[in-house]
This record gives sequence, structure tokens and C-alpha cells, in this order.
Amino acid sequence: MTVTDKSAQDWGNKIDKEIKALEQEKQLYESNQRTALAEQIEEINSRVGKWKNYTEAMAQKDKETVAAFYAEKISRHNEMIDSQIEFAKVKQFSNGEGSAVVADFSDGVNISIKKRNKQLEKNVYTNSGFTLGFGYNYIDGENLGIDDFSYGNNNYFSLGYNWVTALNKSQTLRFKYGLEYQTQGTELNGNRAFTISDPNNTQIERLNFDFDKAKFRQDQLVVPVHFEFSGTDRKEYEDGRVRYLDYDKFKFGIGGYAGFNLSSRLKYKYELGGEDIKQTNVNAFDNNAFVYGLDAYFGKGDLVLFGRMGLNDIFKSGSVDGQYVAFGIRFQ
Repeated sequence: MTVTDKSAQDWGNKIDKEIKALEQEKQLYESNQRTALAEQIEEINSRVGKWKNYTEAMAQKDKETVAAFYAEKISRHNEMIDSQIEFAKVKQFSNGEGSAVVADFSDGVNISIKKRNKQLEKNVYTNSGFTLGFGYNYIDGENLGIDDFSYGNNNYFSLGYNWVTALNKSQTLRFKYGLEYQTQGTELNGNRAFTISDPNNTQIERLNFDFDKAKFRQDQLVVPVHFEFSGTDRKEYEDGRVRYLDYDKFKFGIGGYAGFNLSSRLKYKYELGGEDIKQTNVNAFDNNAFVYGLDAYFGKGDLVLFGRMGLNDIFKSGSVDGQYVAFGIRFQ
């Protein structure tokens, strides 16, 4: 049996189970409706002799009306279920070689159908997707600059999910917003590091021993917002759908971000007495919990160059004065 044959058999088994479930739903619904009808018939019969001037003839007419109502409900529901069963039987998907096998109505297929329904909308104004960023990161401030940091161990990383909503008819102006995790790591050169001898006063000191690593890292959760500008190509389909495409257009975005610092840590790695020592200090710094800053990017398609500048002081007043600066590439 080939992979294609096995796939067809698997899909066939799944669709058989789905059809059986639909048939069971059909039977259950009819049973529930017949039960409700019987209860209403019983209630109508109880009216005779209870209600003044309510005759047997009136009761019979009411029972016929109620019975017709439930019969119509059952008939409409059966038609709906039967159409779903027929649709399941003929639904197909491509196996990558041009042939087709029967697809099922499992959650995965339901998800794809929802996406297809969105694609069939006449106009789509909001799209969404993941973002992934990499770059170089350092701290800029009083007596601090890019030359104070080692180049190999200073990095920026971000992972998020963003939505983009068009603000005008041609969709050349868009509002972009989302949720993003970012981590910023820095390591000073010259055998220096951030010290925590006083937890309320983080300073930079030259260590009296040589280290292989003394990296300071902060993890943050932020909400980025941007206004994005881009050219678009209007494409109209025969069924009336209109799309504005920008995959080969240059784009520019400007905005900012705000959020919270999740954790701060300093990792030491050094040799002492012939032994390799690793030491990590977590959340022992007088850092500010609220973070915010500016962000801008420029690129084409899904790849952009970005620059991000923090406006908040990393540490509280009295400690090291500095704000993050990061730049790199972002897939969005």
C-alpha cells in the first residue's frame, strides 16, 4: 500500500465516523422534539375540563397545529444534517500530487474552512500573524555607550503576535498592534559588570578576577503599536472579492511599545582554584518594572530592519543611568 493509498484509507475511516456522528445527532434531535411534542399534547389534553369553554374540538385543532410545528422543525433539521452528510462525502483535498482523497470534518478541517470563509469575504481589513526579531542590543546612558559592551554577547530577541488593520480604502495606511515577548542581554567589556553589593544601588564595577561571562539579561512582555505606511496593488476577483497586496512593496512603520519587566538576572561564569564556577543572581536589582520606548522599521514584504530605543531608565534613580538601544531584522 502506498502512502497515498494509506492516506485515502485513513481519511475514509474518519469520514465514516463523522457521518455516523451526524446520523446519531439527527436521531437524537428527532427524539428530543418528539418528547417535547408529547409533553405539549399532554398539556393540551389537560386543558379540557380545566379551562372554561375549552372544547375537545379546540384541543384537537391546537394539537394538530403543534404537531405540524414540530414536524416542520424535524424536517428542516433533517435536511440540514443530510446536506452536511452529502457535503462530507464529496469534500476533497489535494495530496500534493494532483490526486484527491476524501477529507474529514475534524477540528483541523473545520479550522481550514474558517480560514477559507475569511478568504471568501469581499473585503478583508484585518490580518494577523507571528513576528520574530533578532538584533544587537546595548545600554546607552551617562558614561555608557555602544563601545562599553562586548560585541559577541549583546543580543536582542523577540517573539510576538500582531494584528494589522487597514485605516483607509486602499489600505496604504494601517494600524499595527499586538503582544510581544522580548529579551535583552548585555555584557560590559573591560572585565566590568553590574554589581549588587547593595540591592538598592546597582553600579558598574571592575571585578578583581577574570571571568568568561558576566551577562545581564532582562525578559519583558510588551504591547507594540505602530502606524504602517506601504504601497499596495489592488486585485479584484471574478466573484467580487477585492484584495490589496503589498508583498513586493516597501513599508515603513513608526510607533512604540509599553509593558512590564518579567525578570532580571546576571550570569557569571569564571574559573576559581581550577574549578569552573557558574553563578546566577535573579531579580536582585533595583530595576524599574514598567518599560516603554520607541520603535521604527523599514523593509519590503515580510522582512524589515528595525530600531528600538527604550525611554525608561533600566534602574531606579541613584543607580546606573541607562536605556536600551536595539537594532536588527524582524520577520513580520
